[in-house]
Amino acid sequence: MSAESRSLASVVSRIIELQRDVPRINPSAVASAALLELDPGKISVPAVAAGCHLALRQIARRLLRKRFEDADASDDEDDVEPEQSAHEDEAAEPEQPDLFGALQRRYPSSKQAGEYVLREQMSPADVSFNIRRLRAESGAK
Repeated sequence: MSAESRSLASVVSRIIELQRDVPRINPSAVASAALLELDPGKISVPAVAAGCHLALRQIARRLLRKRFEDADASDDEDDVEPEQSAHEDEAAEPEQPDLFGALQRRYPSSKQAGEYVLREQMSPADVSFNIRRLRAESGAK
């Protein structure tokens, strides 16, 4: 990977990180924000800007896919739930196994290719889409 590619990926990665709490992250919106950061005066020729936007969108898709589809949810395991810490002093309930401890924080959206949605913000259509997608993937293995 060239220094220029690493630099572009760094800009895109920083924008994705800034949007980590946004319910839906769209690679096209990330690319637009990156392009604005790279060319704030919008002095690029329209064809060059369009080509740059396409390249940035591809970088955003790659980084989002890498971050949310290949994630092993290690960032979620260390987070302490506020409700949990507020009730730690109360009588402890019997330990129950965590059936879904390794769930990802975001999943692909059913509405737009490349868009990722927070698990808590998923619509019924998003849930159905991902169930079908994961079943098909498990059947192929």
